[in-house]
Amino acid sequence: MPAIRTASPPPLMDDHAIEHVLGAFYRTPRAGGLDHLAGGGGPFGFDITTACRLHALIAQFACDGIVESGCHLGDTTDYLARAYPHLPVRACELDGQRAAFTRARLAGRGNAVVHHGDSACLMPTLLAGLERPLVFLDAHWGSEWPLRAELTALQDTAAVVLVDDFRIGHPRFGYDTYGGVVCGPDLVADVLGGVRRMFIGDVEADYPLPCLQPGRRSGTGIIVLGLDDTPLAAHPWFAAVPLRPCPVLPAWSSVPEVSGR
Repeated sequence: MPAIRTASPPPLMDDHAIEHVLGAFYRTPRAGGLDHLAGGGGPFGFDITTACRLHALIAQFACDGIVESGCHLGDTTDYLARAYPHLPVRACELDGQRAAFTRARLAGRGNAVVHHGDSACLMPTLLAGLERPLVFLDAHWGSEWPLRAELTALQDTAAVVLVDDFRIGHPRFGYDTYGGVVCGPDLVADVLGGVRRMFIGDVEADYPLPCLQPGRRSGTGIIVLGLDDTPLAAHPWFAAVPLRPCPVLPAWSSVPEVSGR
């Protein structure tokens, strides 16, 4: 594990950042609807609060690149390339046709590269030359679930990791289950034995932009590797989840959660 690097207090989004995220988000075509994605596709499942949290993480940790696993038809990839033209955006997709579609879609964006192949195997290539990337893990599709292998490949890096479709214990927000294994903090605790805590997106926080997604929304988990995570504990958009001796999710003000999909 790399030496821990310290960070300054967390910045919140100013008016310029809000306008920038808003413009990039709603100008991104929603091609996911062509493949019958729940909610019609869109960046981050058309949840702009996730885009706000990702922006805060990139600003907080001065991320020097963005890696995305499981780009599907490129709605999120397109948004990331639009919103962060100064950063390299590297995505991968296991399905060859979807990878080709996304690559063609992003042909005019010089900061974006799309790879075809297994995300865990490609992780060294995707991370090459980056010192503190933002890694968005969204390869949750089909029978093969690479999350455990992806986290294992990342455990000795310095990175900020976002996991989509993550169990946060809130009834409004779904999560994935594969072979009886929940995409949630117990899996993170099992794979990353040296990590004492992680964070989840606080869905009851006050965000500067409202989410217009009326359908399924997903929880997000945040794991900080090799960097100082203490500023996130003070940030109103993130809630800490201790992983040792066992994971403990927040007690939300809403009614108890329903089961995942």
